[in-house]
Amino acid sequence: MGDRLWIAVLVYPAPLYAAVLAVSQFAGGGIGVTLGFAAAFVFGTATGLGLVRLPLAVWLGRLVFVLWVLYALSFDLGPSGGIGLDIAAGIAIGSPFLWLEYVWRDSASPTARTVALQSTFALGILVLATNAAASAAASGAGGWSFFESLWSVLSGQLQGVATLYAGGTPNGLPLEATLDVTYAALGAVALLGVILAWTSPRTALEEPLPWSWARPRPPSPRETLADDELGLRPGQRDALASRTRPLAPDSMFAPGFEALVVTCLLLAAFIGLAVAAPSYTLLVLGIATVGALLAVGRVLGRRLTPLGGLEG
Repeated sequence: MGDRLWIAVLVYPAPLYAAVLAVSQFAGGGIGVTLGFAAAFVFGTATGLGLVRLPLAVWLGRLVFVLWVLYALSFDLGPSGGIGLDIAAGIAIGSPFLWLEYVWRDSASPTARTVALQSTFALGILVLATNAAASAAASGAGGWSFFESLWSVLSGQLQGVATLYAGGTPNGLPLEATLDVTYAALGAVALLGVILAWTSPRTALEEPLPWSWARPRPPSPRETLADDELGLRPGQRDALASRTRPLAPDSMFAPGFEALVVTCLLLAAFIGLAVAAPSYTLLVLGIATVGALLAVGRVLGRRLTPLGGLEG
């Protein structure tokens, strides 16, 4: 199994944190919400770890969860919906784990990983906003309370966005008002796991290569082959001498990793600015965007020399 399971350790805490808060909020004295969440969590984790490998079984299981929620909402919608609606609420809370495997499986494309991660974050924020709406309305526990609060959040968000498009000032946006520092920190850890998966060494066929945090040992003189032993023609030796680096890389990080670190630091600073001083966020974003475009244009405007360097 070529999947890097350590990425799952970094990705799981964020959705699990939001789900545990929701289950504790809406479970009440019943077992339905907890049972529905446990079923979705166990099945999603089993498919992610490869314990359930048959594609028909995987998709059939996911279909059963979807049909259960739709059936409960169609026929059991009401304050006395019973355990069926409670289980449906638990399934909805634990639904991110049904597709979370696409975030860290090697077989998933970068697009699938990005969509899976962003949808997981979005649903987590929606669940946290639902918790806040239920607390503000002092609603009772159970599936009915969850879906009622969920609808309140969705309708309030849509009405607020429509008011903004019409040029008005909305009373409030439920998702904008939801800020959980712990969830944001765990989301950053999950994003770090995905980035590390992309930057770790692998072949052109996306096969992982062995690596180590330790600095590689430089080759000894006996391990270095002379030009005559390589069997190269004079023209080949000249080409390699002019286009290869004279020193071997001294770490396992890919070229450009320093730029990735700087980008992450700038992103963290921008998020901090958005939280601490939101009125200056758009101004700083506009100035940074113009500066970045000028810098990119300056770099792309420099011509390559015959030896592969940059002029100027």
